[in-house]
Amino acid sequence: MSALSSIPDTSLERFKLPDMHLVSDFCSLNQIAAATETVNGYIVGYFKGLTLTSHFQPIFSLTHKRPVGYEALLRAINADGELIPPLIVFDMALNEIETIFLDRLCRYLHVRNFLTLDDDISWLFLNFNPMVTIKGKGYGVFFAELLKRYELPPYRIVVEILENSIQDKNLLIGATDYYRKLGCLIAIDDFGAGHSNFDRIWSLNPQIVKLDRSIITQATNNYHVKRVLPNLINLIHESGSLSLMEGVETEREALIAMDSGIDFIQGYFFCKPAPPQSSFNQNLTLLPELYDKFKQFTETEAQKYQEKLHDFVTRFKITAKLIESGIPIEQACINFIELPFSKRCYVLNEAGTQLGVNITSNADRHAIADPRLKPITDIHDANWSRRHYFRRAISNPGNVQISRPYLSITGANMCVTLSLQIRIGRETQVFCCDIEWNEALCAE
Repeated sequence: MSALSSIPDTSLERFKLPDMHLVSDFCSLNQIAAATETVNGYIVGYFKGLTLTSHFQPIFSLTHKRPVGYEALLRAINADGELIPPLIVFDMALNEIETIFLDRLCRYLHVRNFLTLDDDISWLFLNFNPMVTIKGKGYGVFFAELLKRYELPPYRIVVEILENSIQDKNLLIGATDYYRKLGCLIAIDDFGAGHSNFDRIWSLNPQIVKLDRSIITQATNNYHVKRVLPNLINLIHESGSLSLMEGVETEREALIAMDSGIDFIQGYFFCKPAPPQSSFNQNLTLLPELYDKFKQFTETEAQKYQEKLHDFVTRFKITAKLIESGIPIEQACINFIELPFSKRCYVLNEAGTQLGVNITSNADRHAIADPRLKPITDIHDANWSRRHYFRRAISNPGNVQISRPYLSITGANMCVTLSLQIRIGRETQVFCCDIEWNEALCAE
């Protein structure tokens, strides 16, 4: 069989307003199977002059250092041997019936070709359009029957839902619940692209969240995105989902993804999509080698951070001793506050309440204040006990604490805070200094 023998070249116009029984037959598992054949060990399908088949891209677990799943991707070739992008293929479906037929044909190909892999454990990641799932209910049962016929357990299927494909949240939840009840795992695809938000994660409760490639690209080129990325991953984990970074194409992107705490990783750097009978084990040595480089990467990153702050920490310790010896804070802080990027010094009592005013440099003292920040400029009786730098200083007497960069509410600037528990007579206090963490200081 070399073509869709039961589908004429008139683009299925005769099915425009068909009897529902005929519609179900047309999109049934048997009809879909009839549009395929085995060629050189692969299951291929035919649609409007195109030959369709599957490629697979491994998804690696960083912890296990091996593939734990494979994403199925459509490959389409026209009569001239040209590769046709999947989006163009789906645009060729002119009506709802054709769209359902093509969607089911692709899933059939992916499941059948996946079963040719020598793997009876890993997940199969399948992209689903939720709207097709909703409309497909009127065309008879398909996916559950497909899995049952070819004995592929639903728990080995990861359903990738494009969260922005349906704006109606209730419809999206309904489509997702169908596959969840079937026993499949749920993944949100391309999170971080378009109008992604955590509301969808909380509503859909997916097992896996796939981060769009744009995130790792920005993290590689923008220090601030790179710094925030681990917090994003933590939020995903705390929401009850595992995380997957897709589109990783370089070693540096892989190292940054590893440093973020990501669970799974996918991309050309590890393995390009390939036919199902290709060997996906050729890069199994890559992850162990990457772990060796990751150790060096994290040590280098930590060393850079310490080097950038070395002069600040040295003068900070000297300043703290001067304050403990009884020298007024205004005088003790002179040498520290004149360092480039030093913003302010201040002292907190044991309860975290600020004692006195901020000690600032001459330049900052005479700078014109941003009138938009006037409501938060008065720090009289301000309490900083919720800040990590305060709590860590209280818990670690004698050791200088260095915060991660964060947005200061005092000046609305990114800063790093040095903090140290000190003794003034019988009183326990915490001495703090803020350092502006701007592009010049944090540049790599």
